[in-house]
Amino acid sequence: MAGKLVPCKACGQEIAKGVKKCPNCGKDQRNFFMRHKIITFILAVVVIIIIANIGGGGGSEATSKTSSSSKAETEKTYNIGDTVKTEKTEVTVTKVEKRDSVGNEFLNKKASDGGILVAVQYTVKNVSKKPISSFSIPTVKLVDSTDTSYDADIDASSNYAAETKIDDSKILSDLNPNIKVTNVEVFEVDKDAYSKGTWKLKFSNDVIVKIK
Repeated sequence: MAGKLVPCKACGQEIAKGVKKCPNCGKDQRNFFMRHKIITFILAVVVIIIIANIGGGGGSEATSKTSSSSKAETEKTYNIGDTVKTEKTEVTVTKVEKRDSVGNEFLNKKASDGGILVAVQYTVKNVSKKPISSFSIPTVKLVDSTDTSYDADIDASSNYAAETKIDDSKILSDLNPNIKVTNVEVFEVDKDAYSKGTWKLKFSNDVIVKIK
């Protein structure tokens, strides 16, 4: 029994080893961590997070840089007139023109004050062995040098289609194998912004075409 007795931390009276309080003076015999379990738990979590960040932070950053580098290496930009073949389609941007207005004498759309209309003509061919749903045919957005995307102006696009009479795109019908259609789109952008920097067309099938 004597081997199991220890002196109280406060009064020195011998007490049984492992008791929480000294029966003589009432002093708590537990250490700081045992007395403050919540604080101990929080500190433990903080330490684990710090160790994890130190050990894995560099790797994550390296992985992120490698991923960005790989994407930059695999992302190829094409030019107007290039035919770009993907798994299901062939896309060719045939013409891009800057306009103040589009349309004919019956349907006409002018650019807003300070704006310019960028009219685009492109073809899409189904090179797969199955019909492609109209909802799966590649769509296109205009993208500036800051990677800001611009949607096509529906009214201007319709007027440009009436003017050129070349749009035979599929609205609700499937695009059958080996069939090629011509699409037109018109984007309205700030005139000053368009005169600066580089601009490109980005298709939903990841085809990118530089236009200026």
